[in-house]
Amino acid sequence: MARRIAITGGVGEGKSTVCGYLRSLGFEVASADEIARSVFDEPGVQAALARELGCSPPVDRRTVRDRLALDPEFRRVLNRLTHPIILGRLEALSAPFVEVPLLIEACLQERFDRVWVVTCGPKEQLRRVTERLGSRERARLLIATQLPTRAKLAFADAVIRTNRPEADVQALIAELAAQEMASGR
Repeated sequence: MARRIAITGGVGEGKSTVCGYLRSLGFEVASADEIARSVFDEPGVQAALARELGCSPPVDRRTVRDRLALDPEFRRVLNRLTHPIILGRLEALSAPFVEVPLLIEACLQERFDRVWVVTCGPKEQLRRVTERLGSRERARLLIATQLPTRAKLAFADAVIRTNRPEADVQALIAELAAQEMASGR
């Protein structure tokens, strides 16, 4: 069986950028977030979410994101609805690199041969997420819904710091990917 490397880290830390570099090197990369978006849009999931939220489908992603920031129990409901489907689809994929933002939170690290943690540091993360959401307060709330990246570092086989020059990050990704493929054969 081929080697599988999980790529994780907090929101806004550069996981998608790292995955883009891997794709540009010719590697197949899967994304739990892309699968989750697809699962979120499925009629059965939409109906269940609408029941939980007391509204009619379709359920808006922003509504769910806002509820998650305020209600830890709703996070458990959402996870029960979507995680089994997402996990099944992830396991069916053959991509050697898999972006899994909530890898540690969902206790999935044992399903992978290696874990790469992507980080840019808390200040840069807040800046990036604030820029993305247009609100520092919303950024803080979203970041607070995830395990801090510094806690994920204990699970890392490799740490990728994306607050460095782009060329340095690209070179590191190329080096790490080559090492993984060489040791996985």
